Amino acid sequence: MVTPIQHHDWLALIEISGPFLAVPVLKEAFPQGLEELDGIKRKRLRQAYEEWREALETDDPQFPELHVAWIDEVLARGLELDEDGKADVLKRADWCAANLSATLPEHGVMLAPDLAVIDEQRGNKPLMHIHTYGQDVDLDATLKLDGWAATPADRMVQLCRATGCRLGLVTNGERWMLVDAPVGAVTTFASWYARIWSQEPITLQAFVHLLGIRRFFVDEPEQLAALFARPLK
Repeated sequence: MVTPIQHHDWLALIEISGPFLAVPVLKEAFPQGLEELDGIKRKRLRQAYEEWREALETDDPQFPELHVAWIDEVLARGLELDEDGKADVLKRADWCAANLSATLPEHGVMLAPDLAVIDEQRGNKPLMHIHTYGQDVDLDATLKLDGWAATPADRMVQLCRATGCRLGLVTNGERWMLVDAPVGAVTTFASWYARIWSQEPITLQAFVHLLGIRRFFVDEPEQLAALFARPLK
């Protein structure tokens, strides 16, 4: 069983801003601790990351394709959001643009996620929005896209609140930032870094445990969004 000290271990290895999941909530939600990570999955992710990193460092002309493939590997197979390729749960850009767009009149822009985790059994309810960026994009730096100057993190916050979906994931391939953006409450940002997943495997274990497909389709009180909303006892 994972002890509070072990929870502190992985929590100390990710960047957190805002009221993240407290150890008492983690203990209550996961009394048996974090799920063990499949060895084959761990190896596959490590190899995919090394290929991505090597292509980046050697200016491989195929890097743009490898960048997309690496992000897809993490989402589709690492988190098991689209293992069969049917896009039942993980919807792609065209679907998102048609179904999850939000207009922000105060900024004069329309936003849509690049991908989204949805629940088809609940009227295609969005469970988590996903934005992907190039590997050279700082997720905390202001970018002027479509006339609106904002950070990738802030863009996700606005999209989440406009669509009533409190969870978002923003990535440039190296940094994977989870956003919890409840309406009328403080936003949380928690970032994992792919470069330490092999060195500190408990961080990858926590990433998959919290953001994997099962966490979105357990009983609603145990889903990730509900855990963020759970009060401390």
